[in-house]
Parts: sequence; C-alpha cells; structure tokens
Amino acid sequence: MTSKCAALGLILLGLTAVLRSEDAPDDQPLTPYQTALLDYKSGKYEEAHTAIDVAEKAKPGDPATEILKARILTEQHEYAEGEKLLLSLLTGTPIQVTADVRLQVQLALGDLFLRKHSFDHAAKYYSLALQAKPNDPDITLKLVYAKTCASDLLAAGKYASQLKPLDTDHPCYYFAKAALAQSTGKAQEAEDAIQTARTIYGITVTNRYLKTYLEVFTSPEKGPTSDVTPPPLLKNPTPK
Repeated sequence: MTSKCAALGLILLGLTAVLRSEDAPDDQPLTPYQTALLDYKSGKYEEAHTAIDVAEKAKPGDPATEILKARILTEQHEYAEGEKLLLSLLTGTPIQVTADVRLQVQLALGDLFLRKHSFDHAAKYYSLALQAKPNDPDITLKLVYAKTCASDLLAAGKYASQLKPLDTDHPCYYFAKAALAQSTGKAQEAEDAIQTARTIYGITVTNRYLKTYLEVFTSPEKGPTSDVTPPPLLKNPTPK
C-alpha cells in the first residue's frame, strides 16, 4: 500500500500546477466552490471538504455542490455518507433533476462504488450513464474495469472492443487492454499497453488515467487480481 500511495501522491503533485492554471480565473478571488474543486483536483481533500461545506451553506441544495461534496467524501473513504448524498439528489422533481444532473450523479455513484470495490454496483451506474451518453470512452473504460473486477471478462471484452486505439484525446483503449491483461496475470502485457499510451498521449494524460487504474488494481481488498503486480508510475524520461 505504501508504494501505491506514493505513486498516487506523485501523480497528484505533478498535476497540481496544471490544474491551478486551468481553474483559477485571472485577477479574481476563487469562490468557495472553485476553491473546493481546485483542492479536490489537487488531492487536498481535507481542505476541499472545508471549502465545500462553506459553498454548501452559501447555496443549499445546489446539485453541483452536492455532487462535488460526494466526490470529496469518496476520496476520504466516507462511502456511506457520499452514497446517501448522491441518492438524495435523484429524489427531486424533474425540474430539479435534469438529465445532466442525473448523468453526473450516476457517474459519481459509479466512481464511488468502484473505489469501494463494489464492482457490480459500479457497473450498474456506469451502464446507466452510458445509456445517457453512448460511446463515451471514459465511461466505457470504467465499465471495463468494473466488469473485469467482477470477473465478467466476456462483458469486459465486449466493452473494450468498442474503444478506438487511435482516439486523439483518450488513451482508454490501452488502459482497457492493460486491465484485461492484468486480470489474467499478464503483468508485462499490461505494462506494455500503458507504456504505449504514454508514448502516444504523453506523461500528464497517461498519469491522470493511471491514478484510477492503480486505485482499482493495487488494493489488497481486490479479489482475483490482488496479487498481480501493477505497472510502475510513469515518469518523465531522464534527458541524455
């Protein structure tokens, strides 16, 4: 677990500078929600929780605030509280629960159950999200993870076959390939797939996907593949 935490920490540290430049408006103070979002993306979950509590008081019942809070709770392993919060968002009127809100809740629930290693539940919500947003490569990849970890390799392979190796923005094909290889004990094949993604998409994009991959495939709570060695954290090559 120590090496896993170190790897995730390095990934988050490497992304922080980029996230700050993307999320902070020029010459304007951040709102509590923006502060919470930035801290969440930077891996500072305690600070994010404090900021989102302020945002929640300023705008009670706001779906975006509640969804972000649930995601922060997921990172803090407060799964029951996060699940309760997300499910409560689905009980509003059609005016309150728009199609986009429902989609975001389904994705957040899928991510929560994936982190909790409740893979059948994760697959359920990802499937619902994919119905609302067909052919989305990121949702499809997470369905591959959920189905793989639930030992439904036939379904996992079916979803993986829908991913494109030359997608210009998403390395999902290679991470799906790695997941299927990892689940059958082919660690070198899994590492090769991720290294291919690194070559095509670069360090920053690949490490962003690698974070979720490591969370799924390196926990001792995992069943069939818990003793499979995950690929190492990808680093920038040393200049010659």
